[in-house]
Amino acid sequence: MKKILSLTIAAALLSLFQLSAQIDRSKAPEAGPAPVVEFGDFEKFTLDNGLRVILVEDHDRPLVSVDINFIVDPYMQGDKTGESEFFGELWSKGTANRTAEQINNEVDFLGASFRTGSSFIGFTTLTKYTDKMMELLSDVLYNPTFPQEEMDKVRDQYLGVLQMSETQPSSIISNIQTATVYPEGHSYSDIMTEATVNNITVDDCRAYYDKYIIPNSAIMIITGDMKLKEAKALCSKYLASWEAGEVITFDDPAVNRPEGIEVVFSPKDGAVQSTIRMMAPITLTRDSEDLMALQIANGIYGGGGFDAKLFKNLRETHGWTYGAYSSVRPDEVSGTFYALGDVNANATDSSFVQMRYELQNMMDGKYSEDDLRKFKTMFAGDFSRSLESSEEIASYAYNIERYNLPADYYATYLQRLDALTMDDIRKVVAKYFDPDNMYWFCVGDPSVLPALAEYDSDGVVVELDFEGNPIERKAVAEGVTVESVLDSYLEAIGGRVLVEGINDMTENVEMNVMGMSMATTTKRIIDQKCFSIAQTMGGSPVSNIVLRDGKIKVSAGGMEQEITDPAQVEAMSDIYPFPEILGADQGYVFTLEGIENVDGSDAYKVRQEKGGMASYNFYDVATGLKVKSIATAQGQTQEVIFGDYQKTAYGIIYPMLQKVTLPQVGVVEAKVTEVTINSGLTPDQL
Repeated sequence: MKKILSLTIAAALLSLFQLSAQIDRSKAPEAGPAPVVEFGDFEKFTLDNGLRVILVEDHDRPLVSVDINFIVDPYMQGDKTGESEFFGELWSKGTANRTAEQINNEVDFLGASFRTGSSFIGFTTLTKYTDKMMELLSDVLYNPTFPQEEMDKVRDQYLGVLQMSETQPSSIISNIQTATVYPEGHSYSDIMTEATVNNITVDDCRAYYDKYIIPNSAIMIITGDMKLKEAKALCSKYLASWEAGEVITFDDPAVNRPEGIEVVFSPKDGAVQSTIRMMAPITLTRDSEDLMALQIANGIYGGGGFDAKLFKNLRETHGWTYGAYSSVRPDEVSGTFYALGDVNANATDSSFVQMRYELQNMMDGKYSEDDLRKFKTMFAGDFSRSLESSEEIASYAYNIERYNLPADYYATYLQRLDALTMDDIRKVVAKYFDPDNMYWFCVGDPSVLPALAEYDSDGVVVELDFEGNPIERKAVAEGVTVESVLDSYLEAIGGRVLVEGINDMTENVEMNVMGMSMATTTKRIIDQKCFSIAQTMGGSPVSNIVLRDGKIKVSAGGMEQEITDPAQVEAMSDIYPFPEILGADQGYVFTLEGIENVDGSDAYKVRQEKGGMASYNFYDVATGLKVKSIATAQGQTQEVIFGDYQKTAYGIIYPMLQKVTLPQVGVVEAKVTEVTINSGLTPDQL
């Protein structure tokens, strides 16, 4: 294949050399017609059981890759959402002949890689070990056991991922989009939750295997150092006895399409950025004649990176984001068009407006022949470079087979690209882009809601939680004020007199972070505004922060830094353990914002603000205790769930278990091992 390309390029260069003497260099040469691509060499054959096999030879390296991809019609998993993912994880965790450890050791010994997923199985290996890896693949293919102990490990992993995703805007916005666009019964309506993960059993994985892992719904791709005769022999030896099964298909109800501008919001208290997505479902399959023109139009609008209208507008002109992009995605069930970005919270509504403005510009034809030429050139370059990879050639051959594309689909790619005109772009823009009928999805601080409601066609913003469930707003009972909520809390933990009597406090906390034991000791001397925070990891010092005499010293990694800037010192001097006792005289403003659900119980939501910095605290309606807090610092939001309140020696009731959600880490359980109050701490003891 590479020799064919090299000879083609050499012939072209020779022709140019022979004609160079006749070229009029006073004017730019006209572009010649786009060539028909020499689309590599690949072979196809089908086994008697229906397994389709594609071979892409590449003898430049002694490597072979084998992948069997199963065409599984999307289906609704319902209260067992996640079962297909569980199957993919468990598939290679044991067979009737090998344990998971034996499989891993065998693959490692051969220097190979082995992979399984919900709809694929495959490996990459040195040519000389191909037969050994095929033997291993066939064992996993035919004899999986789905061990319960491995299932338990996978479940724990997914529960950990779900805990982290509860606070990740990218996960939340995907969930609220799913809940909005796809009705119940649609194969794309599933949202994975802790409940659905806990419902999945080994029997579900076995049932999935029996239904969908069949040869007549699969396409096998062999790439690398193998000839056709060898490929046929390999398949005959290991896969010919694989029995065909029934191919299962499903029908889906129609998706929910936006009528006007429909704003859907999920709150992330304290967020300094909003994650936004302007989206509409579209009917677009991979074999659509509109696809190429629509991809070019999308490139001009937002899919073309630095050169696209969205990026130039939201980042370069307004500086609201690091990047804004758009995408068109073909899909046999339901295609999508969307634009997205993470934007400054105070520019949330303005960013949506500019996304819509640039989309309207596309509708109005505010793009040029130069735009079209630029993106045609970009697409042509990307495609031409992809032909240098045998893996890409294999993926193209797979697409032709999988989506029933014309045999010359990629061979004529450059010709079809070259033939695109402004009229073609206008037609697809008019057909697929509709700025007046779009979903506006947003995850951000609730303070952005009033501005967004101004643009909703009916003025009503739909509010959903992180799992896509409707948020029920309960009215605060008459007579309840922010003062009464804070007083109830102070009373619940021991009374105002006890809280006001705190002079110093020492708190020891232990937690396990990513498999390592961390201990934190926090000391406070209230009236002198002194504190220290010392952290150790596995018993070794990690960091120490001390505020004393109006200066902050930070020690970490053998380095020391002193902070004396008054503004920074003041920002870190908010050391009172129970700020609810304070008020406007100390710069605090508390606002009661309603009632929300926290772990199944109603809680009053109170906004706490000082010096322009806001945080949120939630107090259980029934007990008065603080059950949750959310604070943002340096662009990172931290959430803490409080539990296991116990009485200290001083008499204060204190939460001895704190579930902390850390960015990029997830939920970490912090156990308070000791709380000492009024021990007579002095500044030199910090």
